[in-house]
Amino acid sequence: MDKVLKEDALQVYEIGYLLVSSIPEEKVASEVAILKEVLSKKNADFIGEEAPELRTLAYTMIKKIGTANIRFTQGYFGWFKFELAKKDIEIVKKAFDENKNILRSLIITTIHGNTYLGKKAAVASIVKPVEANDIVSEVPVEVVSPEELDKSIDEMVKEV
Repeated sequence: MDKVLKEDALQVYEIGYLLVSSIPEEKVASEVAILKEVLSKKNADFIGEEAPELRTLAYTMIKKIGTANIRFTQGYFGWFKFELAKKDIEIVKKAFDENKNILRSLIITTIHGNTYLGKKAAVASIVKPVEANDIVSEVPVEVVSPEELDKSIDEMVKEV
C-alpha cells in the first residue's frame, strides 16, 4: 500500500527535447502540440515551457531514420516543466524516445519554483585605448593548481 502511495505522489519534472532540423519551421508548432498531448494524456500540470528554437549543435548527432543514418548539425531545442505522478514518467519517457522527430530528450526532476535564468546576455566591455604617455602596470596573476581549485570549490559548496 505504501508503494502505491509513493507512485501516485506528484513530482516536478523538466524535459528538454531536441527536434530534428529537417522539420519545416512552419510545422514545428504542430510537433510541439504532439509532445504536449503526450503529457496532457497523463494529466501533467504544466508549469512552464519554452518554444523550440533552431540552434547549431555542439557536435554532429546521428539518428537512424528508416535504414539510413542521418547526420544533424542543427536542431530545434525546447523544454517543458510540469508536475506528474511518479508512476507515469516512464510512459512519457518512452513516448518521447519513440517519436521519430526527436533527436534527443532528457528528463530531470526539479523543484516547483522558477529555476530558469534566461538566455545568456552578450557582455559588452569598453576598453580605453592606451595613450603614449599613460603608465601601464602589470597586475600579478596567481597560478592555482587543479588540486587547489578543487579544494576551494569543495569549501564553497560546504558553505552553502
